[in-house]
Amino acid sequence: HAKKNFKIVEQFFNCIDAVDIKNVLEIGCGVGIVASNLSGKYNLNIIGIDIDGGQIEDAKKYHTENENLKFSEADAADLPFGNKQFDMVVSQNVFHHINKWDSVIKEISRVLKPGGYLIFSDIAFSKLTVIIFKRIVNAYGVYTISEVINTFKRNSLEIALNQKPQGLIWNEYSILFQKKYS
Repeated sequence: HAKKNFKIVEQFFNCIDAVDIKNVLEIGCGVGIVASNLSGKYNLNIIGIDIDGGQIEDAKKYHTENENLKFSEADAADLPFGNKQFDMVVSQNVFHHINKWDSVIKEISRVLKPGGYLIFSDIAFSKLTVIIFKRIVNAYGVYTISEVINTFKRNSLEIALNQKPQGLIWNEYSILFQKKYS
């Protein structure tokens, strides 16, 4: 998954003017492979967060933390960062693990600078699947892509680039959002 995730990030990264991107937050960084690669290849200041403390400990063990690369245990629905702190946020395969994913979107919008980018990559379900499973599955995010996109729009994030969805049972979406200037 890490190679696939980094490829998606790189594709979007190469489609934007990345000159002003210095500070990046990766939500759900796992063991830190994408964060480490971005930090090394593009010399960015990256903070990788994950709610799983074991993943963060492994990230710190596998990747040398330095002034450009940090890992921290944190809840994406309650980010421990100031407003408008990041030029880019990366979130891959995270939302379907979070029941209250709309809270994460609000937090992303809060910490992202105007004009900043969000790389979002995750699965989404059909309307019928959502109707059936939303009441049964309380611990996970069950949503349609329209619900996610509309929530991003309500939080000042607009689609800048959208890749064609892939998948058979559910669709995997990769979308680049940009935060509106106020």
